[in-house]
Amino acid sequence: MWQLRCSAAQAVCPQWQAWLSPDEQARLNQYRRAADRDRFLCSRGGLRYLLASYLQQPPASLQLRYGAQGRPALASASVPLHFNVAHSGDWVIWAFSRCRWIGVDVEVLQPRQRLRSLIQRCLTPKEQAAIAQEPTTQLAQFLSMWTVKEAHLKAVGLGLSYPLQNVQVALQPTPTLVRPAQVSIYGVTAWYVDVWQPDPAAIAALCVGQSPCKVELFNLTTRDGGQVFHIIRAD
Repeated sequence: MWQLRCSAAQAVCPQWQAWLSPDEQARLNQYRRAADRDRFLCSRGGLRYLLASYLQQPPASLQLRYGAQGRPALASASVPLHFNVAHSGDWVIWAFSRCRWIGVDVEVLQPRQRLRSLIQRCLTPKEQAAIAQEPTTQLAQFLSMWTVKEAHLKAVGLGLSYPLQNVQVALQPTPTLVRPAQVSIYGVTAWYVDVWQPDPAAIAALCVGQSPCKVELFNLTTRDGGQVFHIIRAD
């Protein structure tokens, strides 16, 4: 996994934009807000940089296709590399694996209107019972469960079209997918789940259709127009 602050990538944004395909350029130009443009550019430009590093190919030459939920994938099915991307606020997260069933999500810890209504609509009764009543802790716990659910649904290719209450998560003693989505996935017998905070104001989650799972988490930073990897955790 790699994580990046968009605000730290301004020096490489012109180079990354030059790598985008015509359809990505068109989508970039549809965003009216600078912050939305920056997030999209960082997510797709950084994705091409990372894929190029893995595959030893020029970033602009990589061809992507899109699934029913808009999820990008390599156009060539012969390459056994799968990935998922998420962004929120100033953060972009990428996850790569040889396992096809991989999903990632990130959410910033900013106040949500009608948080209680969201909790009731998105969480199971057992999950609601485990949520604290103190507002700040309540938001963090809700988003921890939400990010796991969304990462899982992205991993199985459903996205938020699947009812969130049909997926159950436990945060203690460790984040666990108690009840996965009811879809038939050949070869998946257990799910690996991880939850972490890129910084105190953001929560991210990873879900992979294999367990145990070896995970490495890197910061992708920029220096003098180049990219530098800093490993910050390895399991």
